[in-house]
Amino acid sequence: MKKKVILKSSILAVATGFSFFAINRVFADDLQVQFMGVNDFHGALEQTGTARLENETVKNAGTAPLLATYMNDSQKEFETENAGTPNASIRVQAGDMVGASPANSALLQDEPTVKVFNEMNFEYGTLGNHEFDEGLGEFNRIMKGEAPTPGQFNKIVDEYPHEASKQEIVIANLVDKDTNKIPFDWKPYTIKEIPVNDKTVKVGFIGVVTTEFPNLVLRKNHEQYRVLDEAESIAKYARELNDQGVHAIAVLAHVAATSKNGVAEGPAAEMIKKLNQLYPENSVDLVFAGHNHQYTNGMVGNTLIVQGTSQGKAYSDVRGVLDTDTGDFVKAPTAKIIAVDPSKGKAKDAKVQAIINEADETVKKVTEAKIGSAEKAENITRELNAQKESAVGDLVTAAQLDIAKKSGYPDIDFAFTNNGGIRADLVVKPDGTITWGAAQAVQPFGNILQVVEITGDQIYKALDQQYDEKELYFLQMAGIKYTYTKPADATEEKPYKVVKAYKADGTEIDRKKTYKAIINDFLYGGGDGFSVFRNTKLIGAINPDTEVFIQYIEDVNKAGKKLSASILGNKTFVEKVEEEKPTPAPQPEPQPSPVDPVSPVNPVAPVAPVNPTVQPTSPAVAVQPEATETKETATVKPVAVTYHTGGQEEAVAKPATGLPKTGQEDLTSTVLSLFGMTSLALAGFVASKKREG
Repeated sequence: MKKKVILKSSILAVATGFSFFAINRVFADDLQVQFMGVNDFHGALEQTGTARLENETVKNAGTAPLLATYMNDSQKEFETENAGTPNASIRVQAGDMVGASPANSALLQDEPTVKVFNEMNFEYGTLGNHEFDEGLGEFNRIMKGEAPTPGQFNKIVDEYPHEASKQEIVIANLVDKDTNKIPFDWKPYTIKEIPVNDKTVKVGFIGVVTTEFPNLVLRKNHEQYRVLDEAESIAKYARELNDQGVHAIAVLAHVAATSKNGVAEGPAAEMIKKLNQLYPENSVDLVFAGHNHQYTNGMVGNTLIVQGTSQGKAYSDVRGVLDTDTGDFVKAPTAKIIAVDPSKGKAKDAKVQAIINEADETVKKVTEAKIGSAEKAENITRELNAQKESAVGDLVTAAQLDIAKKSGYPDIDFAFTNNGGIRADLVVKPDGTITWGAAQAVQPFGNILQVVEITGDQIYKALDQQYDEKELYFLQMAGIKYTYTKPADATEEKPYKVVKAYKADGTEIDRKKTYKAIINDFLYGGGDGFSVFRNTKLIGAINPDTEVFIQYIEDVNKAGKKLSASILGNKTFVEKVEEEKPTPAPQPEPQPSPVDPVSPVNPVAPVAPVNPTVQPTSPAVAVQPEATETKETATVKPVAVTYHTGGQEEAVAKPATGLPKTGQEDLTSTVLSLFGMTSLALAGFVASKKREG
């Protein structure tokens, strides 16, 4: 271990010739210790999903009652194995416990999740970016179990029994800009003292949140705070802990991580590498990572980094042995990431289930209201194709574009949303029913939708920003199609570049022209690293994304139609594009070649998407708003294209044609004043659904 080992002097050691360490180990009282952790729970009380571990994939994993059973069984196993030996089991969470939650948690301000974590005996936690979703003040309120201001939310929140969290929140790298203090009297670290016979073992817990969180949070909810470097903050407080005799330290870090063959990688690994340079004797043995929802179980030097996927689909079970004399681990702790597998026949925890049942019953009057019917009795999924496009993503953005046109912006061109804002499949009941709660689960944030003016050049830059940071953050979109390729100067961090972008009718996007787009206020603030959107011109706003999605489904239903969706192929990967140069016809005298006044290069028509089962010309939904087709089409020449079809590369000469018309192109321009739109921008999910009743 890298820590200083504190040994007592011993006359017996000198007399017998044993080493100090050997004698110390003989007389030391070992403490068997277990740490169990989750991350990115997101209020997933009853949600299931696929848990992808290193050598195992478990479908339909999760639910809080089953997670509770699994963790209780792990603790019983640990205690049985160490019967007669001092032992302790500690439960922690690494941020994003709440936020982006399904309706049975979100409509009650995530207070049911607080109750569930109390029942599961979680002791320590830290902040993730989603704890900022409604402001840290609201997060602090629910953690303290205080009642909200009457009428602030739906009356079901006022009537719901409030309960204070039993967790202690630690956060070391966040301070208020005015006071330079950690907000709400939270502490940078805490110390758990564990009695072992006549001695005490101390374990320190430090909390940090990713420094990129301001890019992921509405500006009004983070602008009061300053986020500090994670490694520097850990180094500062690890030194304080060491000075207090604490030599076993765990970090709760809402910082991304992955691992391969037992070696940790990613930002959390880089954080520990920097920490080791700043303070080699740091005593950090263990990091519970989070944020990117990935399996992690690997080492960086002497530090173990773990992450249990997300949403309660798996958890980290870490075990080690502490020496009561040194206060240190005898050897590095080891971990298992355990999937919450429903196929193992374990019973769900009854007490946790009772909390959820109460929440379900409370929110039914809102969630069970039918808003539409689906053409097929199957979920509309957010599963991504190779181009990172999903059926529900195309549906969400089609809805935003349609409702924007109906809300006073008939000439709006595009809709963009961050993929991270789409949190669930659109669940369809066996009879085809779509409920309010199902739609809310898809878009739970209630982000205001902003209408902006954006240049063609900014559009290209925003599309290219999807391919920064290894395509970690990307967009779903409507009203636009584009091709992209792997350029000669591609890097691991930026593997692709956009070739050509088009409006839905096939018209090439002019870099010099100004268009109108609908984006959420998260993107408008530069969220997910899409800094280009911060420089667009705000000209108005419509209702929040949650309400817009619900309204769209209701409108389809009122029209007597059933909802349907598929992947449209808005993004097309092109291996190679070579444009044929036109051969001028013979002329009596040399004449200049005709030049397109808009662009010197003729547009390249996108090819079919990678997934051969997807029909790129199919509509996003079974019904479109009444459309007036434009006569505007792209004039293109045949091109030689190498493209992918089902994993095979094939070079063909494709006659390029204008892209199919897939939506309304109303050329009537309506100029609206920004004055008076502020009230719309302030309208939100809280002001509508949460105030009902």
